[in-house]
Amino acid sequence: MEMWWPGESRQSTTRVLLDGHDVFATPADTVLAELREHGWTVDAEDPENVVVPGVSPGLTRQTSQEVPRDGQGLPVSFTSVLVAGKGYYDFRHAR
Repeated sequence: MEMWWPGESRQSTTRVLLDGHDVFATPADTVLAELREHGWTVDAEDPENVVVPGVSPGLTRQTSQEVPRDGQGLPVSFTSVLVAGKGYYDFRHAR
């Protein structure tokens, strides 16, 4: 299942929570730091497409919309979340 941020100037009553954080409203760096603090492995090799192995959410920071961006030009918050089965992103670690 993939959920997208509702879009510029739009609001939705649907929230996606990861470890208690609304991934579309909380800064991505905060979400990732909290996950690491709780012992989760965060694969941010591609900072636009982050995964949490073993849990398998895919967190995306890509959009063509005008949104606040960080110093690297990435959207401050995530713009989509793919929730997949365990092992879905194993191919990223099969090197």
